[in-house]
Amino acid sequence: MSDLELIRALSRAAAGMAAPDARPNVIENVLASVPGETGLPAQLRLTADGMHVTWMREPTAGEAAFAEALGHCVDLAVAVAHGNRGVLDQASLAAELQRAVAAAHWRGEQIAVAVFDVRGLALRPGVDASEAVAQLGAVAREVVRHDDVVGHLGAGRFALLFPRAGTFEARAAFRRVRAALLASEDVPPGISCGNVGFAELEQGMRADELLAAALERLTEARRRGAYLGPADPSHPLAS
Repeated sequence: MSDLELIRALSRAAAGMAAPDARPNVIENVLASVPGETGLPAQLRLTADGMHVTWMREPTAGEAAFAEALGHCVDLAVAVAHGNRGVLDQASLAAELQRAVAAAHWRGEQIAVAVFDVRGLALRPGVDASEAVAQLGAVAREVVRHDDVVGHLGAGRFALLFPRAGTFEARAAFRRVRAALLASEDVPPGISCGNVGFAELEQGMRADELLAAALERLTEARRRGAYLGPADPSHPLAS
């Protein structure tokens, strides 16, 4: 393939990753299609550090330059995706979880999910729930890794998605989030983490099954908590 054709292929790849209607796994799809489209003698895959290239033979100068430029495009696409992520709503979280689970199965990596209750988000005078959700998410993002995901499931429930991590790492990250919320001055008073459920990806498990497992363990944690006594001694029936 000529250098001009490689430039055109690079333009198409960049446009595909920047498309406003691009699917969550667009970067992986582009990298999978490029070698067949261009004849590039390489395998391309997305890693935590960006695009990884495995050459099948010594590349020409044009092929090496193409791969380098494509890698920069991938870095920009990943940065935009992470920068705009914020706190995902339930639908966006489901799409991201599906993408992450598919990638984890393909790469043979771990993935863990934590689902937890947040107390203090109930509507009351002076509290804007949507603003509180955004503030909580911003605090959480400061203490998790750049490619971890923070999502809001509604009804005072939040989710943390941890690619390339197991339950041990997820528990440590949740403790950091809980401590950060207690120490932060950027969230409304009275907001704190409650019960939590963890789940780790198993062989053949689907994304919805992983989330369901974490939610089931959250329910179990709530049941256990109900027998430990009231959270507020002035309200004996409080849980």
